[in-house]
Amino acid sequence: MKKSRVLAVVMAVLMMVTLLPSMVFATAAPSGTLDGKLKVKGTLAIGSTLSADYSKVKPEGITDDNVSFSWSLKDGDILTEVGTDKTYKIDEKDLGLPIVLKITGKEETGVSGELTVTTQEVSETEEEAKALAEKKKEEAKAAGEDPDAEESEASAASESSENTPDTEAGTSEEPDSAQPEKTTDPAEGTESADVQESTDAQEPADTQKPAENSVIEVNGNGEQSGSQNTDETDASGDSQTETPDSADTAADASEKNEKPTYSASAYTEDGSGILDFGSVEEGYTEIPEAQMVTIKNNGTGDLNFKEIAPENFMAEDINDAPLKSGESVTVWVKPREGLKAGEYKDLITYQTEEGADVFFEADFTVKEPENNKVEDNKNNGQTDPGETSDPATEKIYKLTANPTELPFDDLTAGYEKVETTSTVTIKNEGTEAVTLVQPESEFFDIAPVSEVESSGNIQLAQGGEQTFTVQPKLGLSAKDDPYVEELVFASDESTEASATVTASVMVKTETPKTVTATVKPEGPLSFGTLEQGYETAPDAQSVTVENTGTEAIRIQLSAPEDYEVGEPSAEVLNPGDKAATFTVQPKTGLQAGDHSGTISVTDQNTGNTLAEVRLEFTVSEPEPEPNPGLSVTDSLEFGTKEEGYKELPDAKKVTVTNTGNTKIVLKQPSSNAYTIGTLSATELEAGDNATFSVQPVSGLSQGEYLEDIVIANDANVEAYVNVHFSVTKKKTDNSKKANNLTGIKKPSDIKDLPNGTQKTQKALKLPGTVKITTTKGEQKASVKWDVKGSSYDPSSAERQIFNVKGTVILPEGVKNPNKISTVIAVSITVNGYQGKEAAASDNKITGIDSNGKYDTNTKITFTAAGAGMDNTNPRKGDTRYQPKSWKITETRTWDGEPYTATFRVSKPGKYTLKVTFGQQKYDGSSWKDTGTQSESAVTFTVSQAAVLTATPSPAVTQTNQKSAVQTGDSTPIMTFVIILIVAVVCIGGILVYRRKKK
Repeated sequence: MKKSRVLAVVMAVLMMVTLLPSMVFATAAPSGTLDGKLKVKGTLAIGSTLSADYSKVKPEGITDDNVSFSWSLKDGDILTEVGTDKTYKIDEKDLGLPIVLKITGKEETGVSGELTVTTQEVSETEEEAKALAEKKKEEAKAAGEDPDAEESEASAASESSENTPDTEAGTSEEPDSAQPEKTTDPAEGTESADVQESTDAQEPADTQKPAENSVIEVNGNGEQSGSQNTDETDASGDSQTETPDSADTAADASEKNEKPTYSASAYTEDGSGILDFGSVEEGYTEIPEAQMVTIKNNGTGDLNFKEIAPENFMAEDINDAPLKSGESVTVWVKPREGLKAGEYKDLITYQTEEGADVFFEADFTVKEPENNKVEDNKNNGQTDPGETSDPATEKIYKLTANPTELPFDDLTAGYEKVETTSTVTIKNEGTEAVTLVQPESEFFDIAPVSEVESSGNIQLAQGGEQTFTVQPKLGLSAKDDPYVEELVFASDESTEASATVTASVMVKTETPKTVTATVKPEGPLSFGTLEQGYETAPDAQSVTVENTGTEAIRIQLSAPEDYEVGEPSAEVLNPGDKAATFTVQPKTGLQAGDHSGTISVTDQNTGNTLAEVRLEFTVSEPEPEPNPGLSVTDSLEFGTKEEGYKELPDAKKVTVTNTGNTKIVLKQPSSNAYTIGTLSATELEAGDNATFSVQPVSGLSQGEYLEDIVIANDANVEAYVNVHFSVTKKKTDNSKKANNLTGIKKPSDIKDLPNGTQKTQKALKLPGTVKITTTKGEQKASVKWDVKGSSYDPSSAERQIFNVKGTVILPEGVKNPNKISTVIAVSITVNGYQGKEAAASDNKITGIDSNGKYDTNTKITFTAAGAGMDNTNPRKGDTRYQPKSWKITETRTWDGEPYTATFRVSKPGKYTLKVTFGQQKYDGSSWKDTGTQSESAVTFTVSQAAVLTATPSPAVTQTNQKSAVQTGDSTPIMTFVIILIVAVVCIGGILVYRRKKK
């Protein structure tokens, strides 16, 4: 009995274990409509990877598997989709544009609806992104907005880890408005407090110090606030959240009758809030360089600044005009001159009439001079205890001069003014005041810089000093040695108290003033001869100007129209200076002719021309392209004679003219049926002509003597004269005579066939028969044309002129006892290819309906189809229109195929999509832009998308349940099912066993 109870307990425990999955591990999977705030994790800089942050998205437990993603670039009102993965890596094309992340719930997982978040603009580096984020926060605060309610959670300062707890910066709950919000900078590990407005008494302005790396500002109520960099801003979770319109800015406060706010902030160049001017030694004469501070109006009202006058620093006033809301002004600050030794840490405060004061710290250290560190017991009224004080020896009279020598520049006899004035300072280094006696001088004028109390004498207190000006007197004559004089500054009180200064000046004999200069090379600069159309100018040549006079010259050059003249290496040349050089070069594109010129070297001081440089350059006429040509008398007709004629037709003259531009050498023509006279000239220059005579020979039998007499030449120019002479049969009965060939009539030339004509007899319009003459009269004979043997190329786009030879097939019964040639030739001309012109009207935009209607949730994909872009086998001269760019609000370009783009418009309205096509022409090897453009446009309307409302799923019952409830628990349940089955079997076995035992 006891064993059975134990076994029952064990079985009960096993059954409890099998129920654990439903009690412990079964957690509800997320379901419902997306709500809350979506964020973007990552740094908004090129090369960074962004991802979604669901820490503030409802329902809780959302993962990447519950939603689909859409990453887009926001350009004005246009959204261009750039990715649909879980993450997005920023590249260079995104620079300067915000990124929009849109997540859409997967209804099959129980999640519906969508959320959108828009980041700030992408920066090039992390540092720039951090600065932009801080700027956005400051602008939000200045506009009276909550800087933590920004649309974008993507921070420039740091990338939030997926394991970052909600207590970190940017994820904690909103603090009590009465307490400063504590935030922790993940990068620095320090805390900072955003001080809210309060009525607590502030520390006096003269004792306040700006926090390091902060911006100090005081609002219109006299309250101080400080801001430091924060790394995250919450993004709105509303669908299609966009940047607030201008209607929500502080500028509209006046329209809403709201009271304007007054606040300002100051920014130092290094961002520390402190101007550090370093340290100098007391007695400094050079003031440290000024530093700049930027002051910005963060309120909504204008600020009027009061004049500023710091005690130890100088600062620029802001009094030009009121500082408007959102505007900034930059002012300079620097230490004052003559500050005594000590450390100066002043709080520079700019006050406004509205009470919004702004301040920053200025630091400056003045060190004590080394020679002042030794104490002077006598000046302090102290005596050495070991010494005895003798009243008779206490008075000390001592004068010193600085400098002790005054050498003056040389003067020229006859000078009327002395340009140089020197100064000397006399100092009383004794213990008693003295009366300083000004010395008399024969050669120098001496005068005190300040007024004296009595004529010639100056009262000089202990430690006092007096400065005198000294300069040579007018009218000193020239001599070989200098004027030297010792100037003794004495005192009335003691003969030992004196200071001596030695002054000297040299007066030279006046030399005549000359203003002259020479140029090298002296001869003309020759640049040779070039043919018109030259692209590279002759090498530049250098010219040297040397001052050969006694006076300085200021060089001025006159540049000829056809030359480029460089600036001289020195504008002013003093006597004895090194020479100045400049370059000269003919210009390109000059026409044929003589382009000689002259450069004048002039002294600007006097206007005199000092030297000239002659220039020579010639441009010759271009050599014409060889273009041989001959013209010949068209044809000669000798009429008809009866067979057995005694009198020959008169000879006729043929004129051959050289119509080309090159020399042509002619060859003597010949013929069997005609007598050809000798050419009057065989070498013809351009425009020359030659003549020869033509006359039928005697004794010709009946027949048609149609012949092309060819004038062969070394230029292979086709030249011939067509001659014709007919001999008729004697009027006798010829019916029984043989039918013999007497001539073949040449067919007419074939001209203006279209380009690409097939290389066949029919396509080339070659006749199938020709007329022949026989002893029995005229009849037709067929011709066999050698089309394949001709030079014609049907694939060529060029104009072609060629001959096709044919063989006349004599009809049956026609004999050719005289062996007349049955080979004939026809000249055929095929025109050049004109090119297939693509029409701009055939440019199309597909994928988007003209006057179509879409909503803000619609992704629109379109394709630009340019006319002629389907020409896969172009020929020279063909044209097409290639899609170049598209524009709705901003212009986007294509680098190549496919010419497709996808976008989404976030604001309702009427829009026009414009696509620009560029015309291209095929040059035989590639397509080249012609510069002609065409534009096609499609207008469409975008309406606001309806807000999606989640519909609750119907309750699962015993009758309608078709699928298992998703619990979000991945624990394998099969193990527990097996244990449950084993437990049931065991319990059943025990019950059967007990019944049998009973």
